[in-house]
Amino acid sequence: MKKLFSTLIAVILIASVAVAGVVVWQVREPVDVETESSNTKVIKAVEREEQVVLVSLGIEGLSEESATSKVWNWQVPGSERTQYIKYSYRAKLGIEGSQVRVEEESPHHFRVQIPEFIFIGHSDEDFETAVEDNGALSWITPDIDKAETITKILNEDKKKEDIADNRDILQSQAKQFYTGIISGVDPEAVVEFSFR
Repeated sequence: MKKLFSTLIAVILIASVAVAGVVVWQVREPVDVETESSNTKVIKAVEREEQVVLVSLGIEGLSEESATSKVWNWQVPGSERTQYIKYSYRAKLGIEGSQVRVEEESPHHFRVQIPEFIFIGHSDEDFETAVEDNGALSWITPDIDKAETITKILNEDKKKEDIADNRDILQSQAKQFYTGIISGVDPEAVVEFSFR
């Protein structure tokens, strides 16, 4: 009886090991994963733009962002994170062409009213992390958000600054552009300009 019981236990153990082996072998087999993605785009409106690009600027720079952790308004030594982002892009400045007013004051004498200069857009953007300088305890400080830094680089104040810094060139280009158009129609034209 004892021998039969031992044999029965041995058979059960061998069967259990065999079943466990089959299960492990099945799990180790590669599993096919099928993924799907979709992107839905709806164009709500198409508007005709009459913007005139007068100046295209090549801009390059290095932006520095720093963060540190504080405990009860006390800066934790070694917790600082600093990220330097090297960037370059082309900024397009100009005017809204539909707002330009051309008046013939007398024969061969024209006055052109130029609206406010605007930031039309940017292209050829390149942003890359140049250097990260982290303290020994920087792991307690959240990572610096690169996207947020890029947003700061391209913010409205920077756009206004680009326009202000290049106002003389913009005026000169506007004069040259519209004088060329008017002189093409009236070669004896005298053109005066006013700017907002």
